[in-house]
Amino acid sequence: MGMAASQVRLLSLTVRQHTIENRAQYLQAQKLRLSNESDHIYEKYINALDATSLETKTYDSEGKVKWIDGSFNNLTKYTHDSKANGNVYYVQDINDGLLYQPLKVYNAYNDAGGDIYAFLTSMGVGYLKDVHTDEYINAEQQVKQDELNGWNVLPFSDEFREKYVQLNALVENPPNTDIYEDAYKVAIIASGCKNSNTSGVYLSTDNTQLTQLKNYLNELKTTPYYTGEVKTIIDYCNSFNISDIFNNTNNVNKLIAHTTDGKTYISYDKPTEEAKDGDNKKVIDDQYKLSLLLNGGNYKVNDGATIDIYEATIQDTMNAYTGGENANIGDSLLAIAQNIQDAEREKSRATAETNLVNYVATSGMTIAEIEKALDNYQTYKDHVTIFNAQSKETYTKYDDPELGLYYERMFNAILAAGGCKPISEDNAKSATWVNNMIKNAQVVLGVYDEQNKDIDNITASSNTGLREISNDDAIAKADSEYEANLSDINSKETKYQTELNQLEEERNAIQTEIESLKKIAKENIESTFKTFT
Repeated sequence: MGMAASQVRLLSLTVRQHTIENRAQYLQAQKLRLSNESDHIYEKYINALDATSLETKTYDSEGKVKWIDGSFNNLTKYTHDSKANGNVYYVQDINDGLLYQPLKVYNAYNDAGGDIYAFLTSMGVGYLKDVHTDEYINAEQQVKQDELNGWNVLPFSDEFREKYVQLNALVENPPNTDIYEDAYKVAIIASGCKNSNTSGVYLSTDNTQLTQLKNYLNELKTTPYYTGEVKTIIDYCNSFNISDIFNNTNNVNKLIAHTTDGKTYISYDKPTEEAKDGDNKKVIDDQYKLSLLLNGGNYKVNDGATIDIYEATIQDTMNAYTGGENANIGDSLLAIAQNIQDAEREKSRATAETNLVNYVATSGMTIAEIEKALDNYQTYKDHVTIFNAQSKETYTKYDDPELGLYYERMFNAILAAGGCKPISEDNAKSATWVNNMIKNAQVVLGVYDEQNKDIDNITASSNTGLREISNDDAIAKADSEYEANLSDINSKETKYQTELNQLEEERNAIQTEIESLKKIAKENIESTFKTFT
C-alpha cells in the first residue's frame, strides 16, 4: 500500500515537472519576443530621428521667400510670381538617365520628333521664329526710311561735293597770307621776351634777336598797314639803339657803374662789389635788349625812383594805339600784330566765300540746299553704320517670354538627358515621392546648364533653392512612443523573469522530492527481494 502511494505521488510530481518546464519554455519564448519587439521599436525610433523631408524655395505675392514641400510639381513648377525660371529642378532616373515628366510633356516631346517648335506648339506657347532684336529692326527701319526720303543719293556729283567741301573748309579756316605770317612772327617775339629781375647786367653789342625783330617789322613796312600810329611805332623800333638810349638818359649815371675788370655795369640797386662780382651779374645779350625795348626799361634807382627809356612822344602814341596807360613796345607790337592778323584773316575768308559762292552758282542750288543735302546724306551714312553694327543673329520671340523660356529650357534639358519618361499624377503631387526615390537611390535632382547643354546633378546641401528639414512633431511623438513601449516591455520582461524564477524554485523542489521517492522505492524493492530470497 505504501509503495503504491509513492508511485502515485511520483507520477503526480513528474506531470507537474513537465507542466513547469512547458511553462518555462513559453516564458522564455515570450522574453525572446520582447527582445525582438524591443529591437523593432528602437529601429522605428531611429528611423523617426533620421527622417527628413525635401523642400524647395519659392516666393509669396510680396516677394518674400517661403519654403514648400519638394513634390515633383513644386520642383518643376512654373508661375510668374515664384520666379520659377531661375529655380526649376529636373528629376532624373539614375538607371537610364531619363527625366521624369508629366504625361502631357512626355507625349509632346515624343510627338515633336526633335523639333522644338512642334514641342512649343503642343505646350500652347505662342511664338515667332527667326526674329531680329528690336535694335536691329529699328536700325533697319531707319535706313529704309532714309532711302525713301532719298537721303542716300546726293543731287550732285562726287566731284562737285569734293570741291564744295574743299572750298567750304577754306571759308571755315581761311589760309594765312604772307602778311599774316609776318605779323604772327612779330607777335611771337613780342610775347616771348619778358623783363628780367636780375640784380645787375653787363652792356653788350649783340643785336642778333633785336635785328631779327626789325627785319619782320621791315616786311610790314611794305604793306598797307604801315601808316599812322603803326608807322610811328615800327619806325621807333627800327631806330632803337641800346647805347644811345643809355647815353642820352638823364639818370644814366644812377644806373651805370664800373666793375673792377673795367667793364661797364648796370645795376637796379646801388652797386656793391659783392653784387658786381657775384653770381647775379649778367651780360646784356640779344634777349635782354629785347626786354629793354619791349618792356620799357623801368629800372629802380638809388632814391627809389624809376627810369623810363621811352620818349614822351612815343609813349603818347603807344597809349593812344593800345587804348591804355603806360603802354610799352611789347603791348603795342602785340596789338599791331593782332589787328593785322584779324584783317588778313577776314580778307582771306572773304576771298574764300567769294570763290565758294561763284562755284555754287554753277549748280543751280543755294548753299543752304547743298548743306541740307550733305547733312541728310551724312545722317543716312551714320544710320547705315549703326545698322551694320547690330548683331545679325535671330531669336525666338515668345508671346509670353517667361513661359516660352521655361518650355524652351525644358525641351533642351530633356534632349540633353536623352529623353523623358512619364510620372503619374499621384506621384507628381506627392510630398514624399521624390524624397523617398532619392533616399532609395532611384533618382537624382538636376538643373539644366545652358552653356554646356547638359544636366548638372545637385543635392539639397549644394543648392540654395533646396533644403532638407527634420519633422520635430514626428520626433517628439517617436520619443513618447519609444519610452512608453520600452517601459511596457521592461515591465513584461520583469514579470516573466519573476515567474520563471518561481517555476525554477518549484521545479527544484519537485526534483528533490522525486529523487527522494525514487530512493525510497529502490529501498522497498531491495527489501522485498531479500524476503523472498
